[in-house]
Amino acid sequence: MTRVPRTIGSVVVLLLALVVATAQAQPQFTGTWVLDRAQSQLPSHGPHGHGTADRQGSPPEVKLIVEQQGNLLKATRTIANGPRERSMSETFAVDGSERTEQTPRGGTSVTKATLGGDRLVVNKTHTRPAKEQGQPARTFSRESVWTLSPDGRTLTIDTTMQSPRGERTMKTVFVR
Repeated sequence: MTRVPRTIGSVVVLLLALVVATAQAQPQFTGTWVLDRAQSQLPSHGPHGHGTADRQGSPPEVKLIVEQQGNLLKATRTIANGPRERSMSETFAVDGSERTEQTPRGGTSVTKATLGGDRLVVNKTHTRPAKEQGQPARTFSRESVWTLSPDGRTLTIDTTMQSPRGERTMKTVFVR
């Protein structure tokens, strides 16, 4: 009879260890990241396929600061182009819930972020009202998949964007 309680106790301890290991297995993106252009595959812009650059021809510097606490993740991108600098922040609830917001131009934006396993998947859909009556609304969507290297020093974000003009992909690689 004493064997059964020990076996049950061993199973409970094993299950608790598995739950703790699974919780710790989620990636931690917190930190300051700098874009590695050599490893990234960025879309070209402009009529001749040129990326955005300052007047001297050097590409902008991109920094990503990620703050992750529980189910919230805040990502702030700072783009420095010569003396000019601009920052954009987004905050995601990474529990798979959808968040709908009104956009400044009268449209809607729906964001869903899911953190699980070894990655973060962020889906965002923007719908803009038609410019003229009788035209359809325009929809733009983006899926970004964030993954960390095994050593935690490289963050890769693979992004697929859909618009009325078609699909584009982009791979951004950041290092600590």
